[in-house]
Amino acid sequence: MHRSAPAYARLFLLILLSSLFACRSNPAMEETDTYAHLQDPVVRDILQKAIAYAGGLETWRSIRRLQYTKDFSLLLESGALEKRYEQVHDYQYDPLRIEIRSLENGDQIITRLEDGIYSRTENGQMSGLSQQALEDAVNASTYVVGMLFSLLDPAAVILYAGKDTLPDKRAVDVLQVTYENGAEALDVWKYYFDEEGKIVANWVDTGDHFSLVENLTFERANGILFNGIRKSYRVDSSGNKLYLRAEYTYGNYNVER
Repeated sequence: MHRSAPAYARLFLLILLSSLFACRSNPAMEETDTYAHLQDPVVRDILQKAIAYAGGLETWRSIRRLQYTKDFSLLLESGALEKRYEQVHDYQYDPLRIEIRSLENGDQIITRLEDGIYSRTENGQMSGLSQQALEDAVNASTYVVGMLFSLLDPAAVILYAGKDTLPDKRAVDVLQVTYENGAEALDVWKYYFDEEGKIVANWVDTGDHFSLVENLTFERANGILFNGIRKSYRVDSSGNKLYLRAEYTYGNYNVER
């Protein structure tokens, strides 16, 4: 789904930074503190298992630099191509610096965050987008990388929705997530965790449509689990697929710790 990020899209960098720097600023901090706000022991166990399988909080927090490629296509209901993107992402920490190079329908777009200032050039010309618009664009573009860890955001209201079975017969545990504040407070999200702890699908009700994303492949880089191929579908209220909305391919991960 193209509208992939709820409230935590805007909070992605804050969440990412807090998770990256928390243990550096306080090495004695216990991982259990990160889960203290999760009162439901089932929810806590699912997230702890998933994060451990993904490499663990300490491994995630130890990242100094992260690079990867992201290619994706947006499709119309007819199946015709709406947009095609090819991106190279580069994040550096201490200090924070972000660069996203994107080829979008033939246009060369470079988006940067440096010294707390966002900037963008399109075919060599400075963009007139506001700082908020650029921040939102960066967050929406990057949230998938930290999607699992963003569920530790205390603003997320997480309920255990029980067990379910995917069409391929895999058993999953379902977490339902909402947010108390913000424009997306009415959105309802569901995350489907397989027996290993991977998020193999996520679903969202945005109020005007329903979307389902299937996480089809995964890739490990320097001890951390990342997404590979994802497909997003528009679905009806019963979860039946209506049409393929987007295809994503993440890869070429390079993690420096």
